[in-house]
Amino acid sequence: MMNTSNPIFVRGLSRSGGTLLVTILDAHPDIAMSYELYPNLLSPLTEAKLDTDDFLEILSGSRKGKKLEQNPDSRPLQIFVNRCPRGGLERKDLATLVEKHLASGDNFADVAGCLRFIAQCAVKKMNNESKSQWGLKCSNNFQEYFKIWPRACFLNMIRDGRDVLASQLNTGSFNKSPSDVGRAWANTHKKFRALVEAPGVRAYEVYYERLVREPEDEVRRICEFLGVTFNDAMLSFYKRDLTIYKSPKGHLSIDRISEPVDTSKIGRWKKELSDEQLNGFYSGARDAMVRYGYLRAGER
Repeated sequence: MMNTSNPIFVRGLSRSGGTLLVTILDAHPDIAMSYELYPNLLSPLTEAKLDTDDFLEILSGSRKGKKLEQNPDSRPLQIFVNRCPRGGLERKDLATLVEKHLASGDNFADVAGCLRFIAQCAVKKMNNESKSQWGLKCSNNFQEYFKIWPRACFLNMIRDGRDVLASQLNTGSFNKSPSDVGRAWANTHKKFRALVEAPGVRAYEVYYERLVREPEDEVRRICEFLGVTFNDAMLSFYKRDLTIYKSPKGHLSIDRISEPVDTSKIGRWKKELSDEQLNGFYSGARDAMVRYGYLRAGER
């Protein structure tokens, strides 16, 4: 098993600013952050739809590997492979790490095995950049991460759910209905709040609006929580030579993280959402919006 030191895990419902936070942290001279490497993307191996030899063939780019890429079952693996360059890892790096993972006696049979492999990917980036702490975006199954890394720090990005909905409707190819987004928004933050309140867990809630309105103050608070020294490079992340900017596949948020933080996207829902869309969202998230301060009780 890998050294259970103190990785940093960032969570946030899609379009909540999680990529922004990860990029700010990645600009710190001691922290190497990777992006959306989730264990469910390795599910073809966990569910035995493909085996590790198939994965290695895909990574090799061989004729057999290209044929395997046409198999719908390989789609999650291909997403994982395409996301790795965001953390500076190419296919040959992944192949080496897969072989190392297996040689250690580990496998991809369960979430824990997948997480240990993902950690190797993040640690590889850390070593490549001569940094001392690693981290990445995490999925909602926080307890799986905590069991392996009990000294980990968890950060959750909270953003006005109406702005999240507006962004999902107008960016990328998100297919959830407003009510589905509302329920997902409420459930994500409820689950993280339980983590915050659990004994022995290091967890901190970051509000998007506060981060973009008071970037230095909030980043300093985050650094204090993480136990690292604040560095000015974190506020000029968009000027840094970070791996996210070199990824050939790009990132849905690349335009936003290529410039300084600003408040221009706060309240976008007022112009972009219809009453019907708002009502759908509220049907799944009204109580949670009150709980997190975005609505007053009884407000319509």
